[in-house]
Amino acid sequence: MTFRDTEKARYRTLKANLFSSAACSPGSYRGRLRPFCLADGHSAENLYESLREDAIAYFRDRRIPWHDGWPDREGKGRALPSNHLCCSQTACVNALWPLVQDSQLLAKVFRPFIPELAKPLPFDADGLLSDGTVPFLAFEWIGAKNYLGEVSWGTRGANATSADFSFRFRRYDGRVHLVLGEWKYTEYYGKKVKDPESINRTRLRTYREAFHHWKASQPDLPPYHTFFVEPFYQLMRQTLLAQEMERGGSRGAGEMEADIVSVIHVAPKANQEFGKSFEAAPCLSRYGRTVGAAWTQVAPEDRFLSISSESLLTLIEQVASASLRPWTDYLLARYGWWRGGMEIH
Repeated sequence: MTFRDTEKARYRTLKANLFSSAACSPGSYRGRLRPFCLADGHSAENLYESLREDAIAYFRDRRIPWHDGWPDREGKGRALPSNHLCCSQTACVNALWPLVQDSQLLAKVFRPFIPELAKPLPFDADGLLSDGTVPFLAFEWIGAKNYLGEVSWGTRGANATSADFSFRFRRYDGRVHLVLGEWKYTEYYGKKVKDPESINRTRLRTYREAFHHWKASQPDLPPYHTFFVEPFYQLMRQTLLAQEMERGGSRGAGEMEADIVSVIHVAPKANQEFGKSFEAAPCLSRYGRTVGAAWTQVAPEDRFLSISSESLLTLIEQVASASLRPWTDYLLARYGWWRGGMEIH
């Protein structure tokens, strides 16, 4: 069984402990009733109760569509989260939402992975939250301008290179550092090697100039067309977006005054199918045994960090205050696949 299969099976028995009885019936997903989905009309319960209203409002106010989302009562499409319990987008929001307003918690969570983190900075470009405060962490960030020249750029989380989460901080050396984060859960890829002639010409044209900037500093990179298979296509685009944000799109200062822009990749160590996604790009396997290890070698120096979901979620539990115990209990009961048998207090 794949990691995705085991998570789907785990949710069948976990549902009753986490969701309302009405939500526990099989839900519709791509034309079929699925036991690992929440019942129709209950997709909002895919988000932890205490953050649910604020997170939905955040996405609505910024016109960010939820992946495989559901319409709200007014019929607005994808205004509510997916009902699929293995959704990585809702997993990311469930795990990181409290960091949006709590800069101290953000520092405690990420400083062990980024020792240079001195002080989180407000994410001003994201606008104000519904309570009038400025967030310290943003979701589905695409940048203040179209750095990569993407044709359908403009909607966060759709049709453009987006960071699942993003935050900025002052380093101990005084420089401003912007992080673009990617959050994986049960995804995995196993496509055949692509014929270069079959790659979408618009995509090839869109990222070519930024790739040439990258290759100018790393001449030994694999050929451009090698990266046009998942998950490396996404990693390439995020790396290029970080590069261009740091360059300021060839004009002016970096994105939000950033001196450094890097990518953080969060994925379950247990998801070995994702970790070994080299079938479509075998030449990249020489850089490392897992996707994270390989990309650490491929990416520009000190501009990529791979973190296991297990280590990040465990750290969140350790550093969160006692008042956040209900939330951390929920996180580890729901996403603590490696621990088993946990209960919500």
